[in-house]
Amino acid sequence: MTVAVAAVDFGASSIRVCRVELGGGAPALSVVHRYAHAPIVDAGRLLRWDWPRLVAEMEKGLAVALEAGPVASIGLDTWGVDYGLLDGRGELVAPPVSYRDHRTARYESVVDRLGGAEALYRVTGVQLQPFNTVFQVAAHDRDELRRARQLLMLPELLVHHLSGEAVAERSSAGTAGLVDIRSGEWSAALAEAVGLDPEVLPPILAAGCRVGSWQGVPVHLVGGHDTASAVVAMGADPGAGSAFVSSGTWSIVGREQAEPDLSAAALDANFTNEIGALGGVRFLKNLAGAWLVERCRQTWGDPSIADLMAAAATVDGPERVLDVADHRFLNPDDMLATVTADLGLPADAPPPVVVRGIVESQAAGTAAVLDQLGGVTDVHVFGGAQSALYRRLLSDRTGLPVCAGPVEATALGNALVQGIALGVYDDLADARRHLAVPRRVIR
Repeated sequence: MTVAVAAVDFGASSIRVCRVELGGGAPALSVVHRYAHAPIVDAGRLLRWDWPRLVAEMEKGLAVALEAGPVASIGLDTWGVDYGLLDGRGELVAPPVSYRDHRTARYESVVDRLGGAEALYRVTGVQLQPFNTVFQVAAHDRDELRRARQLLMLPELLVHHLSGEAVAERSSAGTAGLVDIRSGEWSAALAEAVGLDPEVLPPILAAGCRVGSWQGVPVHLVGGHDTASAVVAMGADPGAGSAFVSSGTWSIVGREQAEPDLSAAALDANFTNEIGALGGVRFLKNLAGAWLVERCRQTWGDPSIADLMAAAATVDGPERVLDVADHRFLNPDDMLATVTADLGLPADAPPPVVVRGIVESQAAGTAAVLDQLGGVTDVHVFGGAQSALYRRLLSDRTGLPVCAGPVEATALGNALVQGIALGVYDDLADARRHLAVPRRVIR
């Protein structure tokens, strides 16, 4: 059975629409439309996504995908935690606010109001980050909340736009910090505690469910959270000791496991338990990723990333490392000044030296998380921000085989879940067996 599907992948700095041929061998992925974007500051000084433009670019990409031939399904994923509020007419109350907005700066007071970090972790299993949906809702404009009749996470906001259906998908809902991780359902108590009417939260469905159609093409839920989709495509045959690094705006480091870890040790280490696209848990940490270089590039006049990485690979000198888990790198006013100060460099340090310090820091931060995980035998690195320099430095630090996975892992995992829903593959293991065997860096 051979089919084509459309995988819509919204990243926090670019969106991609891909046409993916499934069946008869390894999936064949083509990016048919790409659009770079960034949040914009509105009149009220809030950092919002340019949602109408992003939706228009998605539709443009879907039209191109359909022009190339029949498509059996559409699947949509985005970054986690952000959401949109719909009014009684099914229209957005206002464009979604970006998780990088500073409105959640005092999130720790909300943690105290909700009973403290330990109590919150026991319910949700989600690491404490200032941008978690629960903290965004607590800081949300009260008038907008009163007008809301639905709260949809961004992947399902796209699903609603295409199909008219208002639902939630497990992996994207799980990023909110509003889901009881044991029951898999929304926590009415947490919603009410931050001023949200639980009735606005839609039913949570599993990936693979069909939810309407667009222009006659079925729309299926996939791992709505982009990391959940990316991990689906982490490798052809990951083992029990395999860890992953999803390399994008964030470096997301973790492993797959059957059950959540809600222990005091996991809380103290600030690990998060994210629901897998097809079951299980992704036990992981978020580290600052490509966002650091991207923001510095803006100050440097946007030189090529490839050129920067090539030059950084030749840099000699003392190792310089900053803490990529530090919340100060979420969205500082001057990223370059913050980065160079933490690296002990002058503000006018040559860009390759700064980039080398950033990549060294990412490798060091990743190695520390892998050490905390324990029992790691190999590492699968995938996503558009991976580099040969990072993989080499990580292998040098850990002594582990480091596998170079697909650049478009998120769209590929999105497509594989659609393939399972359509009957092209029997299950996750079968879908993964069709992936290309990744290249390895062995120390």
